[in-house]
Amino acid sequence: MIRPILACPDPYKAAEEFAAAGWNIDFSQPPESGDPLVGVSLCGNSVLLGVTNGYVPDDQLPHIGCGVEIYMTVPADRIQRLYENHLMLKPTELSVQPWGDKAFEVRIGGYRFMIAAAK
Repeated sequence: MIRPILACPDPYKAAEEFAAAGWNIDFSQPPESGDPLVGVSLCGNSVLLGVTNGYVPDDQLPHIGCGVEIYMTVPADRIQRLYENHLMLKPTELSVQPWGDKAFEVRIGGYRFMIAAAK
């Protein structure tokens, strides 16, 4: 299983954006722990939200997530509802892709996600 750690200027604030779109907050390390890390998930797909400090230079923050898209599969019977939950983030249209999956793309915390349901 792959579980990416996404570097965020503020993982706690980023987690709020994910939660507002219906993602689960699985755990959150206390800020004073010295390891600011938040786990979020959607339909069994999970990512970790970590800090940029030490991983992304300050002058590169505008390019966070550049060139990466995280592809997540979800149950077909939930795709419409998940799409509606993400509308505030201005996703692409929910549509059938050339390979047959129904999917939409959305940017959260500077990262691109394609959320898809197999036909």
